[in-house]
Amino acid sequence: MKNRLIGSLILLVTASSLAFVTVAADKPHKKMTLAEKGEQARQESAELEQTQLQKAREAAKATAEREQKALAKVQSNDWEAQQLEKARVQSDERLTRQQKYLQQAQEAATQTRKIPKETSIEPVQSE
Repeated sequence: MKNRLIGSLILLVTASSLAFVTVAADKPHKKMTLAEKGEQARQESAELEQTQLQKAREAAKATAEREQKALAKVQSNDWEAQQLEKARVQSDERLTRQQKYLQQAQEAATQTRKIPKETSIEPVQSE
């Protein structure tokens, strides 16, 4: 039994070694020529460039989205600014009107009266 087990083990080790050598022989390690290395480097460079361009496009898109959000926020603040400006203009107009009325009142107070103070109104006699 032991002999049979040892024989099987030796057969297994030999078969696996033979399989490893066969696989290694099927794919011989090929040294790349300088032209092949250059071509491979160009391909890798092109792939890297495409990857970087894609990342740059995504970053530009994200930046544009952030700018749109910021612009929308600023525009809502523009509405507030417009309302504040409108209120300021109305307040200025009100103050101008008040100044005008005050000036007219002061001018009227300084003018001489056109109605004589002494009026002789005779009482009507009833009979």
